[in-house]
Amino acid sequence: MKSAIRWTILLGAALSTIAMAEQRYFLVNDLSGRCIDVTGAPGVRSGDNLLLVDCEKRGFNPSNRSPSDQLWQFHGNGFIVNALSGKCLDVEGAPGHVNGTELQIAPCEFSGRNPNGSPTDQRWAMIEGGFIVNLLSKKCIDVAGAPGTANGRKLVLWDCELEGFNPSNDSPTDQRWQTTLAVRAR
Repeated sequence: MKSAIRWTILLGAALSTIAMAEQRYFLVNDLSGRCIDVTGAPGVRSGDNLLLVDCEKRGFNPSNRSPSDQLWQFHGNGFIVNALSGKCLDVEGAPGHVNGTELQIAPCEFSGRNPNGSPTDQRWAMIEGGFIVNLLSKKCIDVAGAPGTANGRKLVLWDCELEGFNPSNDSPTDQRWQTTLAVRAR
């Protein structure tokens, strides 16, 4: 039996929305210890997909020393913005809401609407347990695979595994995330 999603937004509990928007965070997967990354080095184009990749804690991509595209900012009304590109964490489609739909970056829909007039799928909430839930579909950020832990795995939308395991094979959930504040080099 699925647990009811509790809409307690943990991100706003300790910091105001304004302070969160000024800070930059890595979104770290609890199971793998890897970060949400944008395809490319760096990934800044609309439609670039999101992947699970080794964290770039030094603030740059180690393969080419380009600025990290793994830093995110939290804006009001649930928007998660990539600090490098200024684009929002988005579900492919307009709106995207089906299990397995890939996640990407796209121009932010701060108006609350997609360009086609439908409600935005770019609003998210981090709820108890570290799940990041899409406010439109009520589905979670998931790593492809069961569980998905390998470097380079795609991030998709999927039914939330609030019980802490994948119901199809009883493996631990790969849907739990932590925010880690990025420390700027001095």
